[in-house]
Amino acid sequence: MSGLVITNKDEVEFVGRRKLVDGSYSALYFQWVAGDVSEEDALYCGSVGGDRSKHTVEQINAALRKVPSEHVFFPLPIPWHIARTPVTVADTWEAELGGDFFLKRLFFPPAADYDPDEEGWSMMVVWFTSEVRMLETLSRYPQHPNIVKYHGCRVRKGHVTGIMLGRCDGDNLWEHLQSGKTVEKEPFLTTLASAVDHLHNVVGIVHDDIQPFNIMVSPDGTPTLIDLGAAEVAGADILSDRPFSTWGEDPLDLDPETLWVGRHGYPTSRKSRDLAALNKLRTWLDESVAPRPNRAVH
Repeated sequence: MSGLVITNKDEVEFVGRRKLVDGSYSALYFQWVAGDVSEEDALYCGSVGGDRSKHTVEQINAALRKVPSEHVFFPLPIPWHIARTPVTVADTWEAELGGDFFLKRLFFPPAADYDPDEEGWSMMVVWFTSEVRMLETLSRYPQHPNIVKYHGCRVRKGHVTGIMLGRCDGDNLWEHLQSGKTVEKEPFLTTLASAVDHLHNVVGIVHDDIQPFNIMVSPDGTPTLIDLGAAEVAGADILSDRPFSTWGEDPLDLDPETLWVGRHGYPTSRKSRDLAALNKLRTWLDESVAPRPNRAVH
């Protein structure tokens, strides 16, 4: 471990467990450290075996180590064959953490400990830069009020370390309904359909992951479509192993543990998947809007 010392277990993020050869499990911890304008951002990770509830601060400190920046952050300019677009650099004085901005960090596969040769880690480069490419494409067109706003990439010491997005007040749709709140279905769906139409017919891209976890609901009940991590140009080839949900076509419990599946069988990005997801959302709202606390959502 180098450069990071925690004093409380709440200072690190638990992201999952890994099954070891002997059948036991180790807990995986990550900590993303934001540097100031003149410093680099850093990522630390480590795993500790045994019962997570019994892990001590000392054990976690001993396990954490800094991941080399070149393995998790991307230098500017991002290679053309990966990003295929210039990258907007967010204003480092205005687009800081907190306030009106949300920093989307790199996605870390829950089952992947740090190993630069492991497929989960190498695919992060593709997933992350693919989302940047879609957001850069979106930014060339007028901003739709119900699609998350892109402010550019966070850059520290010449490395892209995150995506700066407009902060959305409220909860995602699943959390919103689980808390006992409701939405006005027809205005809600009409507004959401307008956002999808903008993506399809103005920008020319498919979201490909429209589901309740990716729809934020403001305090006044207005939806905002977020997360373009699975988006692609309409009709383009898509990655067979990039995470996405089958919400648009298959019945799946809305459980974070079972939501993500492979893209096998969907070789191209199709507008029909987004439209199917909107239709399923209509049916799901009919079943879910009634205030039944702690109801299992399907």
